[in-house]
Amino acid sequence: MISRDMLKFKAFLAGFLSLIFLSPASAQEPVSFAGKKISVSIGFSPTGVGYDTYGRLLARYMPKYLPGNPNMVPENKPGAGSLTLANQIYNAAARDGTEIALIGRGVPMDPLLVGQSTAAKFDATKFGWVGSMNNEVAGFFIRSGSPAQDTKDLLSGKAIQVGSAGAGSDMQVFAVALNAVLHTKLNIIAGYPGMNEIILAMQRSEVDGAVGYSWSTARVGSGPQLKSGEFKIIMQLALEKHPDLQNVPLVLDLVKTEEDRALFNLIFARQAMGRPVVAPPGLDPRILAALRKGFDETLKDKEFLAEADRIGLEINHVGGAEVEALVKKLYALPPSVAQRAQKILAQ
Repeated sequence: MISRDMLKFKAFLAGFLSLIFLSPASAQEPVSFAGKKISVSIGFSPTGVGYDTYGRLLARYMPKYLPGNPNMVPENKPGAGSLTLANQIYNAAARDGTEIALIGRGVPMDPLLVGQSTAAKFDATKFGWVGSMNNEVAGFFIRSGSPAQDTKDLLSGKAIQVGSAGAGSDMQVFAVALNAVLHTKLNIIAGYPGMNEIILAMQRSEVDGAVGYSWSTARVGSGPQLKSGEFKIIMQLALEKHPDLQNVPLVLDLVKTEEDRALFNLIFARQAMGRPVVAPPGLDPRILAALRKGFDETLKDKEFLAEADRIGLEINHVGGAEVEALVKKLYALPPSVAQRAQKILAQ
């Protein structure tokens, strides 16, 4: 029979050992941002309906759903299509949850699509992916006087001029890919600061089309032109069709080989994380979890959704774990897919 003293000793020993081997997470205080300021950097200038509008709306509502209800301050940090901001967040931002950013949806794929010459200084699989505010569908839009008036015209080889913001931009990447795979004849006119300027160029008949113009933005920003017929969407550039555009051809439905499909999956996957929010790598998992939960709850908030609807923002929640899984899936593709993309985009 075990003595009472022995039982007391075992109980003491068990308690002592539990203190020694207590996990760091359980020994730490709960996550709180009380009294702190969280910087929400936006990798684009404050023009038009786009990343800036999404970022500022998020900053107004998300503090309510973060422990400690911190102050969130949006700040525009444009540069290289937000690649500059992505590098800064990855390499220089505080690792305590007080710095997050909205970056361009194509930026995480830059190392895959550009290769060794990329200016990206990050491993996209290691970002703290908070989530995305939209599962985006981009479109190929043409003006009423364009030589090509539908997808059939494009595929038959009718040449048109389209605007671009330069190498690495959605407009450039998408247009070059369409020329290479679908044998379209898009004459790419670079040098426009962004999509707003390209749309103005379409209205002035300086260019015939815009490749990569987000439907969520176009339906608001170019609503009058779409209603009048001045502009028309003739192709969807995404992995899946938008519910509003069931009769508009999807680019993936136009490819003829599995190799071409794999290439387009890589190039247009960025649309599935239309307005991504990232945190630096190496965050305490509890902090990242708090940011993700706060983000998820914000995108379900009735007042948030009402204001988004009022100003014409399309909200399609994509969780941080989903975005992270997509990025890792893309980086796990056979190297030959990325190599082909790099060869095409280098032309």
